[in-house]
Amino acid sequence: MSPLHSFSTGRGAGKRQSHIPPILAANFPVQASRTAAGIQLPHYPFQPLPTPNGPPPYRFDLSQLLTAADVSKVKNSGVMVFHTVGDTGDYRDSGPQDLVAEIMTQDVQGSPDGRQPAFYYHLGDVIYFAGDIDRYGAYFYETYKDYPAFIVAIAGNHDCQPDDPQDGPVDPDKVPLDGWVQNFMSKDPSQPGSLKTGANRTQMDLPNVYWTFTTPFATFIGLFSNVGETEGEFHQDQIDWFKGELAAADPNLALIVTVHHPPYSGDDEHSGSSVVEQLLSTSFQAVKRYPNLILSGHVHNYQRFTSTFNGPKGKLEIPCIVAGAGGYTKLGTLHTVNGAPPTVPLPLPNGLTLEQYDQKNFGFLRFEVSKTQIVGSYRSAPYVTGSTPNASVVDSFVIDLRSNTVTTSSSGGASTGSGGKAGKNPGKPVPTKPPKRKR
Repeated sequence: MSPLHSFSTGRGAGKRQSHIPPILAANFPVQASRTAAGIQLPHYPFQPLPTPNGPPPYRFDLSQLLTAADVSKVKNSGVMVFHTVGDTGDYRDSGPQDLVAEIMTQDVQGSPDGRQPAFYYHLGDVIYFAGDIDRYGAYFYETYKDYPAFIVAIAGNHDCQPDDPQDGPVDPDKVPLDGWVQNFMSKDPSQPGSLKTGANRTQMDLPNVYWTFTTPFATFIGLFSNVGETEGEFHQDQIDWFKGELAAADPNLALIVTVHHPPYSGDDEHSGSSVVEQLLSTSFQAVKRYPNLILSGHVHNYQRFTSTFNGPKGKLEIPCIVAGAGGYTKLGTLHTVNGAPPTVPLPLPNGLTLEQYDQKNFGFLRFEVSKTQIVGSYRSAPYVTGSTPNASVVDSFVIDLRSNTVTTSSSGGASTGSGGKAGKNPGKPVPTKPPKRKR
C-alpha cells in the first residue's frame, strides 16, 4: 500500500491528501487515530435533528409496512427474510448502485415461496453527497423502480451533510436531513415518491430519524450517528432513548442494532468509530441487554467481525458487520498486514476477530431470521459496464440465538479481494433476468 492516500469526500472533484503509516505486523487498526495517521477529513458541527412524527418511543411495526395477509404469511412461514446494505446513491456513476439493485431484485425473484425478502433495510447515506432532495428521483426511485420490496432506512452522515463550500455553491435554504425526511418521514405516505420515474413506490412515514422497527421475529433499534466523517456523535436524549429501547425489546425475539458509523473497521480511510463503540458497549452493560447482531454502513466494502462480550450469563459472540458496498463509486480498501491483504480469520485484541471481507465487489446482505437463529449471507458481483454478472455468496454464517454463538458456514466462499480461500460451493447464481414486479 502506498503511504500516500488520496480520496474525495465532497460532492466535487477536490482531493484531500492524507499520510497513513504502513502496517508492518499484525497490528491491524480498527479505530485508527486520526491525529497519528495525519488523516484530514472534513468535519461539520453536530446537525440539528428534525421534529419527530409523534411522541417517543418512535416505533414502527411491520404491520404498518405490509398488508395483514403478508404479515401473516411471514409469521406462518417461521422465517423472516430481509435485505440490507448502505451507501448507495452516488450521482457520479449510477452503474454500481444499479448493479446492486438488480442483483437484489434477482434474489427476490429467485427465492422460493415463503423465503422472499419482506423488506430492504437501508443502512444510511441514501443520497450523496449532501442528501439533496432533487437527486432522489434519479438515484433512489429510479434505481429501485423494479425492486419489489418496501425500503426502510436509517440516515447516514451524507444524508444530513451541509453543502461543502470547497465543492461549489452553497444552498442557503438547505436544511439538514430535508431530503431524507421528505422521503422517509413523509406526512403523506400516499404521495408517489417516484416523481418522474414511474415507479410504484410511495414515501415512508417513519416516526423519527432514530427509531425502532418491531417485527414478528426481530426488533431493530436504529441509531442516528449524525454528520461526522470519522466519528459518530450522539446527544443525551438519543442515548437515553437507546437504553430505554434496549430494555423494552422483547427478550424472546432476535435483537438487531443498526448505526451508520461502524464501531470497527479495518479500512484505511474512515476506520471504526470509538464513540459508537463506547456508546454501544456502555449501553449494553448498563441495561444488561445485548444484541444478536450489529449492522453498519459508512465504509464502502464488506467486513464481518465477531466481538466477544462478557454478558450477565456468560460470554456472548456478536457479529459486527460493515455493509457499505451498495453502490458508492469508490470501494474502500483494508489496511495490509506485512504488505499483503489480511488473511482471515484474523484475531485482534480485546476479543475481536475479523472473520471475512470483500473489498473488490459491490453487494448486499441477505438475512433469514427465525425464533432460534439468524442465517446471514453476503452476496456480491463485480461491476462490469453494460452487463450484470451473477452474484456469488462470499460469506455465510449462522447466529445461534440460544447459545449466543456465531458459526461460519462452509458454504460461503471468498471472492477476489477477500481474506479467505474460495469455498467449493460459493452459492448458487441467481437468475439473470427475473420477471419484473413492482410494489
